[in-house]
Amino acid sequence: MADIAAETQQLRSQGLPDPMIMKELTEKGFPPEQVHAHLSQMDATPTAIPPSMGAMPPMPSHASSTPHDQMYSRIEEVTETLIDEKWDQLIGEVRKIVEWKTQIEMKQRDLENTLTKLKEDFGTLHKGVLGKLDSYDGRMQDVGTELKAVGKVFKDVVPVFVENVKELGRLKDGIKK
Repeated sequence: MADIAAETQQLRSQGLPDPMIMKELTEKGFPPEQVHAHLSQMDATPTAIPPSMGAMPPMPSHASSTPHDQMYSRIEEVTETLIDEKWDQLIGEVRKIVEWKTQIEMKQRDLENTLTKLKEDFGTLHKGVLGKLDSYDGRMQDVGTELKAVGKVFKDVVPVFVENVKELGRLKDGIKK
């Protein structure tokens, strides 16, 4: 396959190590076995044109770029690609954290609203219970007052009543005789 050979030769002439060449070519769709075979073949046979003799195509951005400059350009390109991938992963994770934070804030607001409602309900219940206790207290005071009044009446009436019953008993005895 001429394409894989040319690609392998070009990447090697840029000074990339074999693992990076392997990665690049497999990402372009070449089977790893073929890439490995071409790298091994290149190691076994000397190249017709050494890399320093212009076997690699010139970079379009620099008219007088050297293989050293091209290697750094390629490393920079690969580094930027890796940084972009990692950045995208980081942004994805940050989005997950922001979503989680939003959900937690919503749950917290719901809990605060529920707590406020419970406090209001408890306040209403407390007022109702205190109102009933005040009402019962008032009624008990009225009952106490009435019992005192009844007690006074009995205190005044009972001795007279007892005296009248005795009088009736004497009259009855007198009528029987």
